[in-house]
Amino acid sequence: MAISPTTFRDAMGQMASGVTVITFNFGGLDHGFTATSFTSLSLDPMLVLVCVVKAQRSHVLLEQAGHYAVNVLGSAQKEIGMRFANAQPSDRFVGLEVTRGTTGAPILPESLAWVDCTIREVLPGGDHSIFVGEVVAGAALGNDQPLVYQQRRWGRFVSDP
Repeated sequence: MAISPTTFRDAMGQMASGVTVITFNFGGLDHGFTATSFTSLSLDPMLVLVCVVKAQRSHVLLEQAGHYAVNVLGSAQKEIGMRFANAQPSDRFVGLEVTRGTTGAPILPESLAWVDCTIREVLPGGDHSIFVGEVVAGAALGNDQPLVYQQRRWGRFVSDP
């Protein structure tokens, strides 16, 4: 049975995922966007991947930057996740006091965890590209529950009693 793009999107939306903000610096400017298509890839070497829509403005800038940081958001950071998903690129960092990773990528305050990566490889993935990053620095703060996204809803993880 064939599947329509709408049904495919709805089916994939059933999968809950953590929310991340991908950040990088290029041309002296900070850039970032919200992503749920992120995962760890390898422990040795330490690799992660993020999938980015080819038509997205950040795609070309990210490829040219050669690095990125993945900021894992906590449940109290919904506004940050929404800001980086919806705001104009020039407004995304307004009022945020970021620190810097080894690569110069901005690290968002109060993230649950972050990894700073150099881009090792960019692979084709249909209308997306798969950015494989080699982790060069990171931290796991674990100061909150994760921010979760499922069926176009933002929420938090609740464990069974």
